[in-house]
Amino acid sequence: MTQITTLPSNSSTEDIIEVLEKDGAAIVDDFVSQEWLSEFNSAIQTSIDNYKPFDYGEPEAEEFLGRQTVRLNGLIRKAPNYIDLITDDRLLTIMDHFLTPNCGQYRLNSSEIIEIHGGETAQELHWDDVIWPAHFWAPDLLLQFNVMIAATDFTESNGATLVVPGSHKWDHSKRQPKQKEITQAVMKAGSAVFIPGKTLHGGGNNTDGIKRRAIVASYVLGWLRTQENHFLHTSIDEAMKWPERVRQLLGYDLYAHYDENIQGGPLGYYEYGSPSALFENANK
Repeated sequence: MTQITTLPSNSSTEDIIEVLEKDGAAIVDDFVSQEWLSEFNSAIQTSIDNYKPFDYGEPEAEEFLGRQTVRLNGLIRKAPNYIDLITDDRLLTIMDHFLTPNCGQYRLNSSEIIEIHGGETAQELHWDDVIWPAHFWAPDLLLQFNVMIAATDFTESNGATLVVPGSHKWDHSKRQPKQKEITQAVMKAGSAVFIPGKTLHGGGNNTDGIKRRAIVASYVLGWLRTQENHFLHTSIDEAMKWPERVRQLLGYDLYAHYDENIQGGPLGYYEYGSPSALFENANK
């Protein structure tokens, strides 16, 4: 039976990258502290309690996104210590390795809670790069990278994420996974599973009724449209209080990158200049 390689919390980023390049998935134990996780879970609970299912308008979308699943975006506003996760040095070093060769600057694609409740069926296996048309004309280009933190224990019976290690190297139009190639990201709360955008994965089947909560940080090449519209979840006044790196990750900056291998931009003008001009006196 296929398994996801699990690494200890003190693993180097080089060790994590090595496994990800080989397998297209990796689990790192205790990636966040229990103190951070407790603070986050406490802060996000009100938003989860107030959640109202969205009418996706078509049964296929409802089936894919889950009838017994809570999904939330805009996590910085709902749980401010989410900032500590998306700027974690280890995490960004891994994103630097996988994304910057194809963009120079990457963005936070989405901030997400995915909480699977009892009775939820397994999600269709999918790969996340497929949502951008760029995958048609650049099939070998990695467009996006997911990191999923277990906010509660992930078990085989409560919907631990299904993953197909090695599928990041497949031609998905020609190959479907065999049952023996599919495994689950079973891990304890505080651990992280890394899933690049070409790796097949999907939410698991929750048969025991114990809620499975995931905290997702997704990053994307800086010249692509982000899946989440961060500007509608926050305000200029709120962004003024963030570190500069956070503003850059959420798109409050101009995308421009020029070297001998990549040339692109400028994208994201504000008054024909960089949005960073709005924050010149911030944090002083």
